[in-house]
Amino acid sequence: MKDLILMAAIPGFLLLMALELWWDRRRGLGLYRLNDAFGSLTLGMMSRTTKLMLLSLGALFMDRVLPEARLMQWPAGSVWTWVFTFVAYDFLYYWYHRMGHTINILWAGHSIHHQSEDYNLSTALRQTSTGIWDWVFYAPLLVLGVPVDVFLACAALNLIYQFWVHTQVVDKLGWMEWVMVTPSNHRVHHGQNPEYIDKNHGGVFIVWDRMFGSFQPELEGVEIIYGVSRPLRSLNPVRANLQVWASLAADAWHTRSWWDKLRIWFMPTGWRPADVVDAYPIASSDLQAFEKFDPPCDVKTRFYTLFQLAAGVPLLVYFMLHFDGLSYGMLLLGFAMVTLPLVTTSWMLEGRGRFWEWRRLLGCWVGFVLAWPTLASSSVAVFGIYLSFNSVLYLWLWGWQGASSQLSSST
Repeated sequence: MKDLILMAAIPGFLLLMALELWWDRRRGLGLYRLNDAFGSLTLGMMSRTTKLMLLSLGALFMDRVLPEARLMQWPAGSVWTWVFTFVAYDFLYYWYHRMGHTINILWAGHSIHHQSEDYNLSTALRQTSTGIWDWVFYAPLLVLGVPVDVFLACAALNLIYQFWVHTQVVDKLGWMEWVMVTPSNHRVHHGQNPEYIDKNHGGVFIVWDRMFGSFQPELEGVEIIYGVSRPLRSLNPVRANLQVWASLAADAWHTRSWWDKLRIWFMPTGWRPADVVDAYPIASSDLQAFEKFDPPCDVKTRFYTLFQLAAGVPLLVYFMLHFDGLSYGMLLLGFAMVTLPLVTTSWMLEGRGRFWEWRRLLGCWVGFVLAWPTLASSSVAVFGIYLSFNSVLYLWLWGWQGASSQLSSST
């Protein structure tokens, strides 16, 4: 149910992003950069495909454990059930979100959402593929007897609400600043400034932050610097998802203390074993001379990137709608069709050339042809049209000579 509600919200997300982009260009605000927005949107798309492909611990809990663990059954048709669930979900979200900024293993999944060095509506869609512990925080609500459908609907509505607060074009909103999460106090949450870091964790209601001492208003004289203190410096969605996990794993491997190898995952964010801090230093942002990651990119690559974004959204929706009942081989094909272009295009935006893009196209064509006899006619049409347009566009932009030069460069 949650995915269906979120899919229904996609047209609204895209419309609001288009309006914000139009306003940005009209006023010359410079809120959008193609590379950063592409990074955020690709992470959002990858988060949906990855969670479909991998077994969800939360789904396993609801299917296997929850039926035996429920204390009671609340009426799904009651208004009070919906009101309680919506408010209680946000309360639990606050603690899940706050712990996501407090404990290494939770920050490893949540950090993805904060890596963007811009702040606009595309940032809201920058979601993790490796955050797997949220169900632990919400389990008490389900055990109390909240109907699963009501829970999932409230979870989706909570996430949809959070979309609109990721903008710089809306100023402070008077009385709402005291009760609700607004663009102003959520901008604070995304700042890496010492004044702002790890503040304002609420999803819908800011009252939790006021109650538990984590509230910080947006200050007039302090310009917010967005991003994380250990910059990603990449547009690759795979690298983005693994950045903190890889750092923690490396520290756990290098430290000589077996106790530190175990506890590093559960220590406060940023904690590192003493014997690896000096031996393996990690550079942090210099906020006094902060520069956004902004590799140069030619016009052809920009146009190609826009095509991949425009094609990726309907491919993702189609994959999600036809996920049930597909064999694992077909799931892998669909997963590759949606996610691989995001990775190879990110490398092109970073100026790494088209080495892997041509191979990705060839590989997808081979997989498509081999799978053709087992595909539904609609899948043949969708994937075939996409690959045809993608191949024609590539050849139109760079020609056969560009493709052959990429092939010969690796031999």
